[in-house]
Amino acid sequence: MADHNAVRVVLRADPGLPLEIVRRIAETLPDDMRKRTAIPVEWEVDAGPGALTADEQVEAENLADVLVGQFPSGAYDVAVFVTDLPRRLGTQPILAEVSRAERIALLSLPALGWSQRPSRAGRGVVDLVKLVYDGTPPSFAREYTVRRADPEHRPEQRFVTPGLLGHLRLLSGMIRANRPWRLFTGLSKALAGVLATAAFAVVNATIWKIADALGPIRQAVLAVLAVAAVLAWLIIDHQLWERPDGVINRQRAKLYNAVTLATLLIGVLCLYAAVFVLTIVLVPVVLTSDALRSSLGHGAEWGFYLTMAWLTTSMGTAGGALGSGLEDESAVRDSAYGVRQRSRLEQQRKHNTS
Repeated sequence: MADHNAVRVVLRADPGLPLEIVRRIAETLPDDMRKRTAIPVEWEVDAGPGALTADEQVEAENLADVLVGQFPSGAYDVAVFVTDLPRRLGTQPILAEVSRAERIALLSLPALGWSQRPSRAGRGVVDLVKLVYDGTPPSFAREYTVRRADPEHRPEQRFVTPGLLGHLRLLSGMIRANRPWRLFTGLSKALAGVLATAAFAVVNATIWKIADALGPIRQAVLAVLAVAAVLAWLIIDHQLWERPDGVINRQRAKLYNAVTLATLLIGVLCLYAAVFVLTIVLVPVVLTSDALRSSLGHGAEWGFYLTMAWLTTSMGTAGGALGSGLEDESAVRDSAYGVRQRSRLEQQRKHNTS
């Protein structure tokens, strides 16, 4: 325990984005607490990594049991753990869980939604520290519903968001926590194979005739099929589809799969858009009016260039990306919550047995 003139706050977080956010919060937390409270004390903050493992996430009944071992025993006045894993009470998303008796709290980043994540997390941590320390109701209590456990046995408070808004915010927050742009960075290594396929299509007279004959509906169908093929390949090849088992229950598996699919879709669409932009620059340079007239009987127009770029992008995405093994393994697998949690669980087990 800290002395009466100082309050020691211990912050722990899952690796990755939560830890980055917590370390930024730790830099400003003493000043924020001095502004938010009139108590004449010094605020000492210790921030570091933790690991909330998968089996602890399955409807834990006691917050202290969930966070056991994450904080130095007796060496704090307030302890807050920040996780990127979804917490739910039944099917209702949980933003925060608090046990004043144990002087600990947990903040779940996905429940904050997509936008303004660091600032919202910072305000949330400040509110939780005040709630644990002196009982001040958090500002987010106006937006989130408080669910209290049996005060005689489990005195925790859980702040949940019921309804469609809460579920949408949780889903978008989980997608944001996956950082889809990292997936795009990994998939961008497959651009070589995609562009090689697209370049072959651009100089192929048969492809010119197909593009000239295809209407927008068929083009759209080809684009959807190309993106769907890459999604299926990524999921199957990297074994990203979750099935209920002893670690992940049925509801959580459905949630994880929805987030994984959305994350992969964003990454693949970014790749598709990048290829389209590059192709729309390449096509007018390579295909001259004279070359097209000899095969198609008419010169080049911008409508044809767009159609050609769209077709070659779909062909390149399906053929080049599926045929290449250049994607970043870690970036793809990090897009799946279940895979990430299983990895953490294995690391925790190795640490406990070592």
